[in-house]
Formats: sequence, structure tokens, C-alpha cells
Amino acid sequence: MTLTTLWLIPLIGGTLVAFLPPRLAKWMGALVAAVALLIAGFVAFNFAPDYHSYQFTEKVAWIPQFSIFYRLGIDGISLWLLILNAFLTLIAVLATPVTNRTAGFVGLMLAMSAGLAGVFMATDLVLFYVFWEAMLIPAYFLLWLHGEGSRPGYAALKFVLYTLAGSLLMLVGVIGEYIVTGHQTFDLAQLAKLAPSPSAQFALFFVFALAFAIKTPLFPFHSWLPDAYNAAPIPMLVTFAGVMGKAGAYGFLRIAVPLFPQPVDWWDWRWVLPVLAVAAIIYGALMALAQSDMKMLVAYSSVSHMGFIVLGIFAFNIQGQQGAVIQMVNHGIIIAALFLIVGWIADRVGTRDRSAMAGLALRMPVMAGVFAVVTFAALGLPGLNSFVGEFMTLLGAWERAPLLAAFGAIGLVLAPVYMLRLFQGAMQGLPAGPVPRSDIYAGQLTVLAPLIALMFAIGLDPNVLTNLMTSIGQTGLYR
Repeated sequence: MTLTTLWLIPLIGGTLVAFLPPRLAKWMGALVAAVALLIAGFVAFNFAPDYHSYQFTEKVAWIPQFSIFYRLGIDGISLWLLILNAFLTLIAVLATPVTNRTAGFVGLMLAMSAGLAGVFMATDLVLFYVFWEAMLIPAYFLLWLHGEGSRPGYAALKFVLYTLAGSLLMLVGVIGEYIVTGHQTFDLAQLAKLAPSPSAQFALFFVFALAFAIKTPLFPFHSWLPDAYNAAPIPMLVTFAGVMGKAGAYGFLRIAVPLFPQPVDWWDWRWVLPVLAVAAIIYGALMALAQSDMKMLVAYSSVSHMGFIVLGIFAFNIQGQQGAVIQMVNHGIIIAALFLIVGWIADRVGTRDRSAMAGLALRMPVMAGVFAVVTFAALGLPGLNSFVGEFMTLLGAWERAPLLAAFGAIGLVLAPVYMLRLFQGAMQGLPAGPVPRSDIYAGQLTVLAPLIALMFAIGLDPNVLTNLMTSIGQTGLYR
């Protein structure tokens, strides 16, 4: 029952935390998140890299007359996303300020973490769908009840309508998969061996792909993102952007690719998705260049970087798909640090407009140093984590279609432009604009320290991640 505890402890803990006094709620929430992270670490420590199947499996009859079982398991793909979810949940709780609404906020954050953990562990298609829906419910209430700005309710409604549309399409796909495979099973491992006809595969892939593209989000299904990210409080964005977006990419890798390997003659989706991924890379980078709001600049940069992940998945080779998993982890670490930094800067100076400030490095030298490291990681500097993932995804794309890789590389050119404009606009130049109240606090630096340490650790030794990805390459996931 080890894997069950990874979603059950945050869910039960979040329910209890919601009724505690604010300060106690924060620290009890951090304790619950830390316990979940320790269990995830135990799973990673005992993970067998040469075992080419799901590990720590659990199976309990749920609705056996319809072949629906409670099945959990992890492999080299889901392991690191499970750890990322537990790790960033702890970071998010520690970064949460204490107010009279802290208890409810932390409780919902832990509930969202529980749903995400379930998504990454479910090996039954129906159970995957249940956890998929479960992770969206607390996210909706977090936006609606704790959102910032003038229209948090609108952002929450737009988010839930988009994701509900995707979820309904996925439900159609789940039922369709059961029908076309002869009512045999919802076991993902077995379904990968029961590929239906090419025409049925096209229809089923289409509905699943739309659901995953909305959640990733992939251009042009991303329009919910600016409103949701603008309304989301910074601690929520640590997991909302750092982990939840990866659920869509994980769905492509776990369900769409293994279950529907054969395209139809008149529309080969194996080329459509990489083209959309490249479009997302370029569009997100151009939109980031146009932003003066620091928070929205980081939000659009996320669209661009998620494009690299999808491009790697649909390269259909070991380099691309391993690079995609590495980049999921890398992006989660970097985007969490970026949102924390821009949120803390905005709190100090009273604005998110980078054009209204300059020379903060002279007033906030420690913040400037930390910000510089995260900026270099985000733009893909060799020696830091993002370089490895982007290089592997583009290498995989080059092996499949050099032209797509060449256009995707435009994102590598634009990333330093918008990231350095963000950093230099706020930190460099003659001091101007609002005067910050203080430099970064010791507690905030402590929250950022593990994120920065991981940027260096993964950048210098990415084999720590790739050595356990036995599900990619050795078990034939790529097609």
C-alpha cells in the first residue's frame, strides 16, 4: 500500500489542516507534504532500474463486472513526476504567507497534490480518469476562493470550462477504448497490446489528444492559461504551473503514444502534434517578449517550454522522449523558482511592471544573485538543468525531422532575449521606480535553495534521471 499513501496522506492531511488555526495549518501542511516527499523518496531509493515493468504495483477489485480495478504502479516515466509533485507541494506550502485564509488554502493545495499523485500512479484507464477529475476540483476552488486580481471568478470559470470540455472528451475516449477492444480490460499495460483498427485509433487518439492538449496547454488550446495564471496566487502557481501542466504531457506519453500507435492515411497525427509543438515554442516566446508584466512573461514562457516537451514526446525516439521527461522535471523546478521570485519582487516594490523599475540589484543584491542563476537556468545555459532537456528534445526532433528541429531552435534564440530583458529590466540600470522595502528574507532564500541546488545537480549529472527511465527505449514506448 506504499503508493496509496502517496495520495491518501495529502488528501486526509489536507482535510484536517483546513480546520486548524492559520499558522498551525501552514506548518502542519508542511509536515504532511514532507511525509509524502519522504515516502516518494523511499520509492525512488528502492526502485529497480533494470525492471522493465510497473513496480510497487497495487490491485484491488473495484467494479470487476466491467473490468475496472484500482491499479497503481510506477515506472521510470512516472517516478520523477511523482517526486516532483511531492517536492513542489512542500515548496508551495512553505512559501504560503500566513493569513486568516491560510488553512483553507493549504488544505486545497494538499488535495490538489493528492489528485496529481494519483494521475501519475494510476495504471487503470478509468482510475486515471477519476484522478484526472479529482485534481481539477481543488484547482478550481483555489482560483475561485483565493485568486488575485479583479476577476478571479472569471478565471476559475474559464479554467473549469476548458478542462471540463477536455475531461468529457477523455471520458468518451475511455468508453470508446473499452468498446473497440471488446470489453476486455482497462489495464494500460494490456491495452497497449490490444491496438484497435487504424480508423478507430484515429478517433480515439483525437479525443484523448484534445484533452491532453488543453491541459498541457498546447497552442492553440492555451487561452485559459493567461487568465488562470494571472489570477492564481504565487504559492499555487508553484504546483499549478510546475506540476499540473505536466499531467497533460504525461497523458500523451502514458496513453496516447502506447495505446494508439497507428495513424490513418489521410491525417498522420504523428506530424500534426510536432508542428503544433513548434508553433507553441515560437508563439509562447514571442508573447513573452511582448509582456511588461513579469508574471505574465513567465506564464507565456511556460507555453514555449511546454512546446519542447511535446516535441520531444512526438519525436518517437529514445532521445526525444527521455529529454521530454527530463524537461518536465526541469521546467517544474525553474518555473516554480521564477514565479516565486517575481512574486516576491512585486511584493517588495508594489508592482509587476518591469518597465516601472530598474536598478533593483543595488538595493536587493541577494535577490539579484539568486534571480541571475534562475534566469540562466531558464534560458538554457550549459551546466544548468534546462540545457540538458532542451538539447535532448531537439536532438530527438532532428533525428525525426530536421526542419521541425530547426524551427524549434528559434525558441532557444528567443529565450535568452525575453529572460535577459526580464532580469536586466528589473535589476540593472540606474535605480528608478518604487523603492523595495527589503532584500529577500532568509526564509525565502531557504525555500529557493533546494530549487537552485537541483538546477546545478541535474545540469551537471542528468544521468541521475535517465538511468531509471527503463520504460523508454527498453520496453518500446516510442513508436
